[in-house]
Amino acid sequence: MIWDKEAEEALELLPVPPIMGPYAHLHAEKIARHRGLDRVTAAVVKETAKVYADFMGKEKTEQLKAFLAGTGPMPEMEDELFFNDDTAFYTIETCFTKYGENSDLVRNALKDMMRSITAIMQEEKLTEVMADLTTGALHGAGRFKLGMTGCPNCCVSPHMKDFGIIMQHKVAITDAECTQCGECLKMCLDKAIHLTADGPVIDRAKCVMCELCARDCATGKLTVHERAWRVIAGGGGGHHPTLAVTIEDFTTKERVLTILKNAIARLRNAPPDGSLKALIEKEGRDAIR
Repeated sequence: MIWDKEAEEALELLPVPPIMGPYAHLHAEKIARHRGLDRVTAAVVKETAKVYADFMGKEKTEQLKAFLAGTGPMPEMEDELFFNDDTAFYTIETCFTKYGENSDLVRNALKDMMRSITAIMQEEKLTEVMADLTTGALHGAGRFKLGMTGCPNCCVSPHMKDFGIIMQHKVAITDAECTQCGECLKMCLDKAIHLTADGPVIDRAKCVMCELCARDCATGKLTVHERAWRVIAGGGGGHHPTLAVTIEDFTTKERVLTILKNAIARLRNAPPDGSLKALIEKEGRDAIR
């Protein structure tokens, strides 16, 4: 698709993390197609900017705008959230927060959890445990795989991993004024909110605790009042792919680390080629609680 010069210049100044630049380019072309246009205009890029501002939230958008205006630091990737230890027989995959997305609070919580779980894996000699379980040649498929995300949207899914850690954000409805702006409805992907004359009502059975509804609530009617973690385990790929099951929901960091230690302890005494997947299938989720 043809791009107007003004549109190309506007795209260069779009406040999105670098990794999202190609996606923003594609999104602008999508908007143009849906408008019946044969070219991307500056107006289309402006509409694209609004879409990404809603997606990323005010905090991250303002940080990126400040950088582009020369009044703030360059948003950096979170080196601590990249796991690059080739000597370990385990791996840790984190969500796109590592590329500078998400709020400072979420990024700091993930970095803190990353430091704690890597320390446990080293202290518990997980490399030796997993190497000893493997009966054939050691290779990538035999590694212990852990996935960690900053919210339940799970852009990088932990559900196919041996062990998953998912940050959860419980939203409260306060006594603050509701202006009926509808922003919370737009951001709730699970349609767990509806507006009444008194303001938003949350269907807790549908809510996945992603915090998007509260993140940019203009009046504070919706606010995150508690954060915790979901632990899942027993997922895996290979010949017989399996989704992980929930071990504990909305739990503390201390419990996450205890469950991880319990899992490693059970693997230490597992039969050859044993796995959390096999253990949980045989004994149930309480096996590592």
